[in-house]
Amino acid sequence: MIDAPGPWGTGPFILAEGYSSLDHDRIDIGREPLAATWLWHEDRTPRVRLVANTNYRDTSRGPRLREVIFRNDIPPDRALELICTTEGEVDILTEVSPADAERVEGSEHARLIAADAIRSIVGVINRDAEGLPLGDRRARQALNHAVNREALVREALFGRASPLAGLTPPSALTKLDLVMHRLSPYEHEPSRARELWRSAGGQGSRTLRVAALARLERVARRVGEDIRQALGVDTEITIYHGEEELEARRRLAEKDLPREWDIFVCEQWAQAADAPPLELHRAFIGASGEWRAGPVVPEFEALWAELVRETAKVKIAQVSDRIDRLVYDEALALFLCSPQALYAVNRHVDFTPYRTTFELAECRVSSEHWSRR
Repeated sequence: MIDAPGPWGTGPFILAEGYSSLDHDRIDIGREPLAATWLWHEDRTPRVRLVANTNYRDTSRGPRLREVIFRNDIPPDRALELICTTEGEVDILTEVSPADAERVEGSEHARLIAADAIRSIVGVINRDAEGLPLGDRRARQALNHAVNREALVREALFGRASPLAGLTPPSALTKLDLVMHRLSPYEHEPSRARELWRSAGGQGSRTLRVAALARLERVARRVGEDIRQALGVDTEITIYHGEEELEARRRLAEKDLPREWDIFVCEQWAQAADAPPLELHRAFIGASGEWRAGPVVPEFEALWAELVRETAKVKIAQVSDRIDRLVYDEALALFLCSPQALYAVNRHVDFTPYRTTFELAECRVSSEHWSRR
């Protein structure tokens, strides 16, 4: 990580001013020796300036821009206002909320660009919960059958997502030429959900507690209502804001018991588009997973170790499918949806999104852009 200006840099751009660092806190998991995970966080100056690297190895790719300035001191709502109503202030706004997508589409200055990112919105299930049968596979399957994913995507995310089948979002990895018989999302079947819940001993159970990070509040409330209607169980919703979010993530990563929730709605990204389980499944199910809320699953650990060793593309796809199928069959999470990555982009900027990272090497501006007039 280059976190200060200088004459170095092998990428398409060189850091000329400010810094944008990715750092982490080590979190020990329980009392197991050497068992640890990390909570990542960013440290950015208000302004970060990049200049084109004229010695970049792949000139066919770029860079196409002379300079890029990141403005990290503008609140998201103000940045949205600027890109939708002005030119010369903001050219690309990342992480546009689905609730704001329609406003961008109606702007005369900006257009909406969407990418089917390698991301999963998931309900972490507390398999250690007292007073609920969540350690029983049937109860976890009941939760998955209780949720109406199509309505969730339509109403909570304004159609800017796809229902999840297992933890792996649709990607090149899941094409039929690599993996046959792909999983389908759990059907919304309230009667089946009630039957499974009763068979697991859930009838007459206590209130089920749903928690979520602030940006996923709409999702959490929809999930809570679906569960209440399907299972006849009272639900309580808790939304974490600001420092509460970091503390909730830290307690979960440390496997601190007892927990204040039974389902924790959160989102995880993956950088490895060709093998999402390396990050997604490890985070939610793995022994070192920061989102794991329950005992280690030996079958999963064996498959994950096999995936880490594999190098052949087809084999990676096959092992990844076996991992996803295990997690799906055991209902080790509440599978919700894969959200799109949304960008508001100035109409004179040619920007191509990636499924995993934010890249500007190929980005260019037209002769009508404000900087070239």
